[in-house]
Amino acid sequence: MILIQGLSRGRIPLEYLVNMNDMKDIYEIILKLKYFCNCNESRISSNCHISLAELKGIQAIEEEEVITCSEFSEKIKLSPSRGSRIIDNLVRKGLLTRKIKDYDRRTTWLCLTKKGAQIKENINQEQKKFEQLLSSELNREDIELIEKGLKILENLIENHTKKES
Repeated sequence: MILIQGLSRGRIPLEYLVNMNDMKDIYEIILKLKYFCNCNESRISSNCHISLAELKGIQAIEEEEVITCSEFSEKIKLSPSRGSRIIDNLVRKGLLTRKIKDYDRRTTWLCLTKKGAQIKENINQEQKKFEQLLSSELNREDIELIEKGLKILENLIENHTKKES
């Protein structure tokens, strides 16, 4: 609890870091959470008969949204060529529609098909189940504390990654 309170102020005071085992514990927790999330995504993608990359692609587009191929690739943080292969697979599976602009043939628009929107709804239902689990086991204060700590951790890692690039 003391560590989380330190996190909520935006930095970890040195007096709370008794030894480096604390950092190792945090890292191990992150790895366990990552493993849990990966397993959950794998289960969902398997149930929907799509790859993990395709799952992320479907999650990147809102139901009524129309986006370009480059916006799609940016949203899922992949190169345009890799994004293009995922788009091809989603179109082939009938989950995505590709439309070429009449006045500019260089621009291609993407949107979810009805089948793609249904898969997205299935994915959202799985996420809601997880949210219900959290809300049934944790009180509002605990959820806010966890969310604050995770956001601080995300920003810290994101900023560090940008500095290294």
